[in-house]
Amino acid sequence: MKHLLSLTDLNKEQITQILEVATQMRRIVLTDYKKGPQLIGSVVAGLWKKPSVASTAFALATSYLSGTSLPVLGADDMLEQCRALDNMGVNTIVVSNDNDNLAKSFSARSRAGVINGGSGQYDPIGVLADLMALQLKLDGLTNISVLAVGNRDINKINELNYCLQLFDSSLVWYLPVDDFVTPRRGIVLDNIDAAFFGADAVIDLGLSSFSDPTKYYGASGGIAEELIDKARIHCPLLGSRIVVDKAGIKEYAYSIDNTRQSCYVAVAMAVLHLLQKNN
Repeated sequence: MKHLLSLTDLNKEQITQILEVATQMRRIVLTDYKKGPQLIGSVVAGLWKKPSVASTAFALATSYLSGTSLPVLGADDMLEQCRALDNMGVNTIVVSNDNDNLAKSFSARSRAGVINGGSGQYDPIGVLADLMALQLKLDGLTNISVLAVGNRDINKINELNYCLQLFDSSLVWYLPVDDFVTPRRGIVLDNIDAAFFGADAVIDLGLSSFSDPTKYYGASGGIAEELIDKARIHCPLLGSRIVVDKAGIKEYAYSIDNTRQSCYVAVAMAVLHLLQKNN
């Protein structure tokens, strides 16, 4: 693996390897002494529109492995900036841009390893973090049913669907019948009760502007507790820390968002390490 542009380019063994290495890396994240030797002498540049969880995670991941982090925010011409960084000897470049072809076209000729930090159709690091958090909570990824709700971060859908199928699992996406804008991908249900029934885990993708939360979540402030109660007992929830009951918004005891954040850094560390070994 010289680059990581989309998880759909990888097979089950490669995805399993990343998750196994990330499990080891997470021990560094959770210990007081956060220094591994894997990236000594390496420079990791990240191109982002603005500061984000992803940009912070990659900066920390590089630091935890003794590398040098170079975040670049708000570049006017990201492709030209990537080329300049490659010419200047950077080892790895993480680029986040809505254009799916930017990272792909640049990686075809780059000396540096290239990681897609999030684009219009793909979010490989984010999806791996989701999978790792689910794996820790559910004791594996085999034979599980995951429900996605919301219509914002839909760049996760293709990769989530692909990866879960590799593990003989499934992804179902709930969208209300009157959502005519969101492109349907994979298995989509328009009955909210049926969608939640029996789900092993729920991923909240968030809502785009002007969306009515009651149509997507069954309540105005977040996912209705009566809906998530239709899923498995203690159903893990990603993407949100709250549910809504008759009294209002409350913390959901089985949210695994905190776990996912540590997994995100661990996955970034694993991918940086594996790319460094192969370049």
